[in-house]
Amino acid sequence: MARKSNKRFNDRSRFPHKKRLLATIAVVVVLAFGNWFAHQPTASRASFGVMEPTLESLGIITADITDALGLTGHDVSVPYTSTPTRGPLPFGEPKVIDPKKTPDDLVVLKRKGYWVAWSPSLRHPVWTAYSVPTTKLLEFPPERPPFERDPQAPKSSSPTDYTGSGYDRGHMAPNYLIATRFGKAAQRETFLMSNIAPQKPTLNRGPWRLLEQTVADDLSGIGDTLWVITGAVPERQRRVGKSSVFVPKGFYKIIAAIHQGRLRVLAIFMPQEIRESKRPRYCFCSIDDLEEMTGLDFFPTLSKERQTALEAPEANRFWPTWSLFQ
Repeated sequence: MARKSNKRFNDRSRFPHKKRLLATIAVVVVLAFGNWFAHQPTASRASFGVMEPTLESLGIITADITDALGLTGHDVSVPYTSTPTRGPLPFGEPKVIDPKKTPDDLVVLKRKGYWVAWSPSLRHPVWTAYSVPTTKLLEFPPERPPFERDPQAPKSSSPTDYTGSGYDRGHMAPNYLIATRFGKAAQRETFLMSNIAPQKPTLNRGPWRLLEQTVADDLSGIGDTLWVITGAVPERQRRVGKSSVFVPKGFYKIIAAIHQGRLRVLAIFMPQEIRESKRPRYCFCSIDDLEEMTGLDFFPTLSKERQTALEAPEANRFWPTWSLFQ
């Protein structure tokens, strides 16, 4: 009898270990699925419907880490050994190829820290372009200046156009990045209304803010310089309050860097109605997608072969930043 009792006791004592092992396996499987989900194309993730936000949260647990190590995800890049021209648009100024989507009335204004293409008919900027040097001029930005009309922008909007409208005054060239790289005078120019477009608060204070931080603090160490095109996807269905300022459909960033002999690009699009909890890593798209939405041609000075290689694919990670970078 004693031997049987000991056997039953030993069986029971081993059971918790089996239970923990099964639980560990289950956790690993769930995390692996979340990581897989995080690297699926945008359209594929959307097919999960109401489960998408939950699966996005699950994927964040590991995907950012494995991406930073270069273990997961893929980039969009082409061999590139040339020295790019100086300025914020070394691969050419975006060109209007479909005036029905982006009006061809753009006025390009060259500021200290960025260039902006202002549309008098939309009364908001269509794109801005700026470089991001690795070295900071200031560690922290000065106090925010007030918003002001831009006397150089035809039909410049007014800060009061946005008052009580339910839309934020959204920076295209960002305050923090321009201030820390180019100084106080350049920062003041980011508060001119020619650099401002209407953004829903959930967008401006949520994923868009996180994206700006990622570009300024995390991606800026890749290569000597980043080049960023930030733009609005025009739409003529809504206006800001009672003003004549049109509300864009959404916003995008195209980020480029030269690293280890390759030109690398990222494209990201965020619609106005985005969830505030959405993470930027779930907003990747292709440059072809953005050209279709905007009617603009990006990187026009690159060869057709390079444009095709860079613009058709969709990246699914931010560039790796640790020692395993490939």
